[in-house]
Amino acid sequence: MINSKHYKTMKKNHFFMGYDIFISIPKWLKIMKLLTFFLIIGAFQLTALNGYAQTKKLNLKIENSRLSEVFKAIEENSDFTIFYKSDDLELTPAVSMEVENELVTDALDKALSNTGLTYKIQDKVIVILSEERMRQQQEGRTVAGVVTDTSGDPVPGVNVFVKGTFAGTITDANGEYSIEVKRGDVLVFSFIGFESNEVIIADQNSINISLEEASIGLDEVVAVAYSTQKKSNLTGSVASVSEEELADVSSPSVSNLLQGKAAGVYVVNSSGRPGSGGTIRIRGKGSLSSTQDPLWVIDGVVAGTGAQLSPAEIESISILKDASATALYGSRAANGVILVTTKRAKAGMNKFSASASRGVSWLNTGNFELMNSQQLYDYHQMFQNPDNLPTWWDPERFQNTNTDWFDLATQNGITQKYSLSYLGGSEKIQAAIIGNYYNETGTVKGYDYERFTTRANLDYKVNEKLSFSTKISGSYWSDDNQQHSLYQANLNLPWDDPYNEDGSIKTGKEEEWIGRDKSNYLYDLQWNWSRGKQVGIQGTFGMEYKITPWLTFTSNNNIGYRYHLTESYTDKRSLSGRDDNGSFYDATSLTTTRYTNQMLRFSKNFGGLHDVSAFGGYEFSDYRYEGFNATGKGLPTGFEVLDVTAEAKSVGGSKSENALQSLLFNANYVYDNRYMGQFSFRTDGSSRFSPDKRYANFFTFGVGWNIHRENFMNNAEWVDYLKIRASYGSVGNTPGASYGYLDVYQYTRQYAGIPAAFPQQMKNMGMTWEKAYSSNFAVDARFFNRLGVNFEVYSRNTSDLLHRLALSPLTGFSYQWINAGAIQNNGFELTLSPDIVANDEFTWSMDLNLGINNNEITELYDGDPIITGNRRYTEGYDMDAWYLRKWAGVDPENGRPQWEKEITDEEGNVTGVELTSDYNEATRQMIGKSSPDIFGGILNTISWKGFLVTANFSFVKGVDVYHSARQLFDSDGAYPTYNQMVLADGWSRWQQPGDDATHPKPVNGGNNDSNRPSSRYLEDGSFLRLRNLSLSYNVPQSVLNKLNLKGARFSVSGENLWTLTDFSGYDPEVSEGSATGNVGASSYPLTQRIMFGLNLEF
Repeated sequence: MINSKHYKTMKKNHFFMGYDIFISIPKWLKIMKLLTFFLIIGAFQLTALNGYAQTKKLNLKIENSRLSEVFKAIEENSDFTIFYKSDDLELTPAVSMEVENELVTDALDKALSNTGLTYKIQDKVIVILSEERMRQQQEGRTVAGVVTDTSGDPVPGVNVFVKGTFAGTITDANGEYSIEVKRGDVLVFSFIGFESNEVIIADQNSINISLEEASIGLDEVVAVAYSTQKKSNLTGSVASVSEEELADVSSPSVSNLLQGKAAGVYVVNSSGRPGSGGTIRIRGKGSLSSTQDPLWVIDGVVAGTGAQLSPAEIESISILKDASATALYGSRAANGVILVTTKRAKAGMNKFSASASRGVSWLNTGNFELMNSQQLYDYHQMFQNPDNLPTWWDPERFQNTNTDWFDLATQNGITQKYSLSYLGGSEKIQAAIIGNYYNETGTVKGYDYERFTTRANLDYKVNEKLSFSTKISGSYWSDDNQQHSLYQANLNLPWDDPYNEDGSIKTGKEEEWIGRDKSNYLYDLQWNWSRGKQVGIQGTFGMEYKITPWLTFTSNNNIGYRYHLTESYTDKRSLSGRDDNGSFYDATSLTTTRYTNQMLRFSKNFGGLHDVSAFGGYEFSDYRYEGFNATGKGLPTGFEVLDVTAEAKSVGGSKSENALQSLLFNANYVYDNRYMGQFSFRTDGSSRFSPDKRYANFFTFGVGWNIHRENFMNNAEWVDYLKIRASYGSVGNTPGASYGYLDVYQYTRQYAGIPAAFPQQMKNMGMTWEKAYSSNFAVDARFFNRLGVNFEVYSRNTSDLLHRLALSPLTGFSYQWINAGAIQNNGFELTLSPDIVANDEFTWSMDLNLGINNNEITELYDGDPIITGNRRYTEGYDMDAWYLRKWAGVDPENGRPQWEKEITDEEGNVTGVELTSDYNEATRQMIGKSSPDIFGGILNTISWKGFLVTANFSFVKGVDVYHSARQLFDSDGAYPTYNQMVLADGWSRWQQPGDDATHPKPVNGGNNDSNRPSSRYLEDGSFLRLRNLSLSYNVPQSVLNKLNLKGARFSVSGENLWTLTDFSGYDPEVSEGSATGNVGASSYPLTQRIMFGLNLEF
């Protein structure tokens, strides 16, 4: 018999096991100590529970008593409860002992001496058990068995592994397996097409399992707006990305991890600089001037300001794409929603993990090549006006000087990642504690980035009705910036030597310096620098109270702070510091966000067929920004404090705030797991609008039908799953400005020494919300238990577009926020998931996704086009359409450039086109667009025994990139003192009449403005890229047992190793991720990287 209703055991928490893997890296010992410190702080609440046993002291006098009486005496003199088996006490001798002011552990040691018994302590519970049973729990043994299907046939190739570890095996051709386990382990049996099965290891030596056919993963629960839902019951468009799918990229930015992972989600990078993130567009762009970024929601909290999120903290990501999925977020969901779920522990879990990875990176130069000294000399020799040579022309010097400025500015960068985590807990309390360190040295010299992040997610169950949760996260990043100039690395002449004969650095102002800008960036770089630091902290407190089994109240509350510091030092010895005799710039900012959500949830099944769930709630959030900056001049060399400057050069500052409150409601109904419906409604009130326009309503409804569950589908055995769903609803958007409806005046100027107000923004009390009405139709299916298919068609119409309209100076104001028109996005998405090979030793699965989006401006204010740079917003065109003079090639007779000139009649209608070599006569036209026709990704996963290979490709087709840097280094002689690019394959330069060439004849000073903005520099930016290739190996269980490890994995991976593109520059993706769609001379190319990693579990 057991002396109580429960018999509890505890696994000891070894927080520092495995720390010695970093001992051989003294440079990073402090880093790992700091991460460990973070874990200790986060684990404090867990370890504190055992503190009672370490402090409670007893006074007992026992004479010739049974052990059970000793235990009773300990319980009466303390708050401990002691569990034991009566059988274990039958043969123990009587106990006599005296305890004076001693710990309970000392009393137990005396009482159990020579009894063959030992004990465990968890919280205020003591468990007595035999030393043999304790040894069995701690020692491993072999368990064997057979895995069959429901018909009794053996199933080969089943994955059998110990949950929470890398230890595993697979069944052989007869369905048999054997594996090393320990008491308390959870053994998991999983195979494609079958439901997974879990068994807790007790005293078994043989475990036979019968697997049932799976429902194709459709009972998997995914995160949706403010709740979770089975995939089979979804009516909206939701894409899920697991922790494993996110692990293939070594980036501190979560957005970069989503590239090519979900249909309709377009992710591109605008820079390869360390710490930079990607730009995400979900189903196209839907606003002219407001944000086009998706809304981020982390653990149910609309992401505000606080700690940055580390990829190491993420358990899964859900991407909400249509109105049915996003409408509950109302005015912030017009561009889609990204839901992030961070890691949480489960009861009975006890896992400590350590990982380390290190690698080398280098710049991706693509198809681009700069001229060396000889090539540039030959290029100048081709000039059509050789008699007009400049005074600096010196062929002898050109033969002896060949500076590789790009090589001077670049290097191999180093990337390092270290992570420690602990996940564990009991039925009462669970904790997930994670610490991460990331460091990257730029491939462009002089830039270093590092980041620390930590997170502690704690869940505490008070009783069956009440539970609490806290989530605390912190981050710190810093950068040191003495980065070399990519602009000068691309444009400085190879004929200019940056160093004097004595090794000192030239200024660039020397008489012999040829370069157009008369600048040598290396000179100022000797002293000048800038650096940034940011600290973020965020805390969430949640509560859940079950009023009845079907009615629950939840509360979620969050506050976040982010402090940012930027400093810039300009030495008085530098050229840029001479006018001010040295200067120092200091800027600080503090951003605060608050969020609260109170919700009542209902969930009940009626009659076994009707599932009804609903929730309603209130939500409030606000945002406050405070910033200050100042520059002082007259700075003594080496000082980094504003106070020592001689006088203030400039002082600035700003504050802004806004708030949003909402009421929301959602209801879901499912009948017999066949038919489903969903309805939601939300009212938002935003301080960004005038009182009369402050509130807006948003709604959605969706339906779904699981066709495969109908009786008429019983004979279609090849159809595993078939579902159709449809939705329609509305979401919204707010202006980027906090006070867009008010008159705004600047007080940054003075009049007669007194601060004066200068008009800046004209009020518009009638400005209202952007609204997007979205419809979605989808088919989800799986066939032959091998091929998953998802097809979606959507349409999104956004009206009342918010636009910041530039005003005439006659108004006295610079601009005004108005509602300017409408945009429509139509498209479809396709996802194919074939299991190509699945046998007992080898598996190969693939996920292919692609998206097609067509964007069109359907309405503008008064129908008037809006010109912005090389673009023009025009009704009937894509909002990313280019507006340029149309290049017509080179005149074969004289080598002069040609453009198209439209011929119009008296009414302005275009009647024809003629060619002209006069740039000013050429007509600007709508030509191409910077948004792609097709984009997507291909993920291959191959496993063989302990090896795992993944290959992730991404592709983009039909995107036009404006290579603006070519205006400088492909200028036909317009910039003779800039270096030039080597002509790409297939390009040619005109040299004599009759030549059919792509480039005009070069002329010193330029050839008829041939390098001015035109479609000449518009290139096809399509590409296919091997985003990641990785190989990992899981160490066999037999080796792990000898090392006392639960798991060990070695890995090597490569990023951006191969790109197929016709683009002539470094990288087409850099331009696609930029706001302008341009590739300038200062653009930072993406990096290629190889990483080596080690993961250990204890």
